[in-house]
Amino acid sequence: MNTETSPQELRTRRQFLLQAAAVGGALATPVNVLAQVVPVAAGDAVETTELLRGWSLKSIEPQADLTAEFLSQTGRAATDDGWLPAAAMPAMVHDVLLAHDKIEEPWLPGGTEKCFWTRERDWVYALQFSARPGRLSRLRFLGLDGRVEVYLNGDRIASHSDEHAPLTVEVSQALRPENLLVLRFRSNADTSEKGAPETGRQRPDGSYLGPNPPLASLGIFDQIRLETSDGNTLDEAAVDVSLDEALSTGTVTVDASCSARSSPVSVRVRLFDPQGKPVAESITPAETTAGSFNCRCVVKLDRPQLWWPRGYGSQPLYRVQVTLLAGDRPQQTLQRTIGFRRVTMPEPLHFVVNGAPVLLRGGNWVTPNLMSRVWDQARMERLFALAENANFNAFRLWGQVMAPHDNFYEMADARGFLLWQDFAQLPLKPDEASRSRCREKATRQLKRLRHHPSILCWCGCNEAAMWAHEDYNKDFTDHGPWPGLAAAEEVGAICRQLDPERYYQPSSPYGGVNANDPREGNTHGYTNMWLVPGYDYLNFASEDTRIAAPVLHSLKRFMKPEHLWPEGYSTLYLHGNRHPFPRTWLPYTCAESWKKTGPVEQFYDAADLAGLVYRLGMAEGLYYQDTVERQRRGRPAEEQSDRRCCGGYIVWKYNDSWPQVYSAKVDFFLEPYHAYYALRRAYAPVMLSFDIGTFIYLWVVNDSTETVSGTVRIQLYHLEENEFRKEIVREVSVAPGKSRVVVRLDQAGIRAFRKEHILFATMSDKSGTVLARANAFADIERRLTFPEAKLNVTVENGVLVITTDKFARAVHLQGDAHGDAFGWFFEDNYFDLLPGEVKTVRILGQHPQGRITARAWYSPQETAVDWKRT
Repeated sequence: MNTETSPQELRTRRQFLLQAAAVGGALATPVNVLAQVVPVAAGDAVETTELLRGWSLKSIEPQADLTAEFLSQTGRAATDDGWLPAAAMPAMVHDVLLAHDKIEEPWLPGGTEKCFWTRERDWVYALQFSARPGRLSRLRFLGLDGRVEVYLNGDRIASHSDEHAPLTVEVSQALRPENLLVLRFRSNADTSEKGAPETGRQRPDGSYLGPNPPLASLGIFDQIRLETSDGNTLDEAAVDVSLDEALSTGTVTVDASCSARSSPVSVRVRLFDPQGKPVAESITPAETTAGSFNCRCVVKLDRPQLWWPRGYGSQPLYRVQVTLLAGDRPQQTLQRTIGFRRVTMPEPLHFVVNGAPVLLRGGNWVTPNLMSRVWDQARMERLFALAENANFNAFRLWGQVMAPHDNFYEMADARGFLLWQDFAQLPLKPDEASRSRCREKATRQLKRLRHHPSILCWCGCNEAAMWAHEDYNKDFTDHGPWPGLAAAEEVGAICRQLDPERYYQPSSPYGGVNANDPREGNTHGYTNMWLVPGYDYLNFASEDTRIAAPVLHSLKRFMKPEHLWPEGYSTLYLHGNRHPFPRTWLPYTCAESWKKTGPVEQFYDAADLAGLVYRLGMAEGLYYQDTVERQRRGRPAEEQSDRRCCGGYIVWKYNDSWPQVYSAKVDFFLEPYHAYYALRRAYAPVMLSFDIGTFIYLWVVNDSTETVSGTVRIQLYHLEENEFRKEIVREVSVAPGKSRVVVRLDQAGIRAFRKEHILFATMSDKSGTVLARANAFADIERRLTFPEAKLNVTVENGVLVITTDKFARAVHLQGDAHGDAFGWFFEDNYFDLLPGEVKTVRILGQHPQGRITARAWYSPQETAVDWKRT
């Protein structure tokens, strides 16, 4: 099976950018576009034009300012002068270069160093466009990444260096019928770390997300708009939504900021239900002062439809339409999508939504593509679909990266994900300049996002308080309060003012005897490197890290062939060998990853690359399975209370921003890691869990919305004899949000037994449908001998139906569509299967047909079937 990257595949994303090149052309033959008109509401007096096509890009030597000569030549430039047409905007520098084959994918073996030249150049975007002068005109730049100067018709009109903030420039006096817009992004070579490792990839002490030294990530990543008006504009509409304790009355509050040159003016707020029917309206008159005014509008709604987290109910979304009126004529309209839900926190980080306790299960979300911040709808849909399949109901938005595009939050609202939102890159330092910057950025982010029902809580930053504490600062010395605390408390005060109903904490983790105390507040899972007291039953995990390699075909795609399995390499773990993988992998990993594996010592030594990927992946999965199941049980079996200690468990991290060997659960190529499927099973709403210690207990955990009742059957299965031995049967019922012990096995007839046996349990309803299943080993994997299982695989209505003649350890499914191993997205994989079980697996990926193989990991017997989507 071919797992290499084909030229056709590498050009897929380039084709989108090139497809309209004939329309945009070079600057020598500009298209006079009033680009694409984007009316927010029909009849508005404010006209919005997106400057979408006709752009070109060129690199130049770094220089202090663009000269008048250069700017005049820009208007007459041709393709042979080095200008590259950008087929459609937005597009960052690397997007355009890839589209024109000026660079190759930086993540390819050796590709990173070939792109270093891009950060040593200045980059100039240029566009000629037509306009109708005479009205009040503004250019709005919604996403600029890098240090940029903006020129219009030869004059410099703005500078900008904050990718978090949009830029708005008043251009009424500068606008002409024919215009030249130029943006110069400065080289960032002087801000990058000097010196590259031999491979040009990340060093072992480098970035969590990508190559180190970093590549230049700069350019235009969101829309550029021309707005024209008569001077009456709706500049901001910050929407707040609340629901009373009885869940019967919803209140929508709109704080509008407007500019007005005429009077009388007013702000109209209309509320539309999920079917698009208007259900409430208010009009608030306003008095202008010096041509501007702020206005608060309130509408109420009786018995709104409730928004629920996924797995707990539906997600009905309402639409708020905010319109500035001059007299009775609409001037400008902004819209927001909202949902009505009430979140309470009866104890720290144990959340209740609309009266129902909700256990958060999910992962940390990071930048989906390190090299481009342009919104990628297809990629985002796949990432959300993978999270849904893994039974996630939450993400933590990691604060070390930029907050996602608005579309991300719309998708989270519609799909029912709860979001722990770190404020993005706040400079939490004690000096006044940093504190002022924190207040400004937090205010902007609160106003932008607070209307989303998916936003669960706010957090000031990532790990700053933890590393300042004497237990984690490496010298065991108390250096006093965390220096960023004052700034974080000021951010908290802004949260209480602008969004008082949501929880805020200064840093993550936070609370307890130190900032990473697992018994109070929230914790980050550094048990791989620290001895952390109290981690058995924690209060809330907002990170927990174990690392592994991506799946084999992904690894082969981005790693140099000679680095995969160097000649003479052995996985024997001898004294002095610190690494559970070849040293040639070090440029592809970071952050002492070799200390952060799962329990690899429990697995057989690897004899080849595939075996090493299996060992690392299954060890990571075993760690998460054991940890998540224990937290969801929530207490020792002997404890009489039914309280569960843990309010949520969020792994580090969900997705890769760049191909690497580290801690994601979905890799850069959107292929699930082994641990992804372990989490899918551990996050299942209804779960059976073996608790093996001095005694063996079987638990049922119910995080669904209904009481779960059924018959639980526990059996001993002998690996070598291929037969079931003893059996325990119990009837059980578990209320929603609860866990309970079904039985202690030795008290019910399964006492001492040889370790060649496997524990197996199922829970079935009255119709015989299996609601949950579990199996567990009595010994570690490397001390067990697994049979050569033969799988039977059929296809029924596009679904794989799998059975086995013997115990099948870690059934491995692979797809092949004319040599393409990527994009299959199996519903489940790497699962165990016992004789008598019937396993069904849906194929959720991109391929309409292909050949699928199935094999138990320790069996040479492979079964292949032809598959076609129905």
